[in-house]
Amino acid sequence: MDNCSEVIGSNMKKSVILVLLGVLCISICSCTSVPRGELKKAGKINVLVLNGSYREMGEQYGTLLKKELNENYNGIAKDIKKIEDLTLEDVQEYGEVIYSTYPQKYKDILEGLAETSGLGMQKAKTLNAQEIYISAALVDMFKCTGMAVWGDYSEGPLVFGRNYDLGPANHQYATLVVYNPSDGGVPTASFTFAGAIYVTSGMNSSGVFLELNNGSASDPSDFTGQRVFAPADLFAFLESSTSLDQLKTCFESTLPDMAYIVQGADKDGAVSFEWATSGVKVRRADKDGLLVATNAFFDPAWGQTPEDTTDAIITRRTNLFKLAEENKGKITPEKMMEIISTPLEEGGAFRAPNLTSFEIVAQPETLTMWLRVPEYQDWVKVDLNQYFQHWQ
Repeated sequence: MDNCSEVIGSNMKKSVILVLLGVLCISICSCTSVPRGELKKAGKINVLVLNGSYREMGEQYGTLLKKELNENYNGIAKDIKKIEDLTLEDVQEYGEVIYSTYPQKYKDILEGLAETSGLGMQKAKTLNAQEIYISAALVDMFKCTGMAVWGDYSEGPLVFGRNYDLGPANHQYATLVVYNPSDGGVPTASFTFAGAIYVTSGMNSSGVFLELNNGSASDPSDFTGQRVFAPADLFAFLESSTSLDQLKTCFESTLPDMAYIVQGADKDGAVSFEWATSGVKVRRADKDGLLVATNAFFDPAWGQTPEDTTDAIITRRTNLFKLAEENKGKITPEKMMEIISTPLEEGGAFRAPNLTSFEIVAQPETLTMWLRVPEYQDWVKVDLNQYFQHWQ
């Protein structure tokens, strides 16, 4: 009996050890299967690659970009004193409003960032509203443009070019952030300013691209505070769309806080979502293989057209059509860079000096983006394939 007991006891010990080893192995595998975040560079532009839960991604964001986040906030707090009719308290208040409308997962990112960066929640929320401060510094703002070419107009796969016009403020903090959520969602890359947890220009791992233009010239209604901050909606749209058709469903089932004109594209084509506070109209290509968008609704179904034909909205649109025709069938990513960098005064859409904050050329089929921050970083290529994670 004693020998039997010893054998049983020995076997039980072995079993317990094996179980513990198995648990330890699972634990180790679980940890190592989700890599920590990394800070990369595209020229001088920071590229943040974040992985894990939304809280973990926020913690990685704050840790990896701690210096830039604090510098960005301190710069805003100092420079805002130069702007009439706007105080730091105003931006703080708007930051609170934006945060209050956020889905919990994006609150988790901000909370993680606030903790590890040392900013704390109030400053993190304020930094998340920094484009309110940036736009207030401009007299003539919100004049973005976008142009997609494919089919007869491009030399190869669909190419999208966009100018984002919020002036030179904070250009050194233009940041590409790649979010790889381990707990659901399509991996998504967003190009905006450090500390801004939303999407105004982005592409996901399924090759769905979108970019936002202001649309208040066509619909000045304002539902701020009553509806989700629209750029946060765009983040969610990219995280849930694997095709342009799915993206269309997102727009058709959501009302924005203000009016926007959002261009969406995949490898097969592009459309313009003229997204009013009352609904959306999906404007198809202007010509077969060509879509141009500025800052007004142009779908005939609205029954309106901008009346001032000398306005930059019309001029830039006209210029882009002309450049597209001149280069029809020859537009590559490099040619698109040239087109969208042509100054307004020389027949293009680029607003020099110091009004176009950054430019993007995107090719959804290859998951490639080219980025330019005028007077800070010339065109630089980013292959997103190397940064997107696909969890098993």
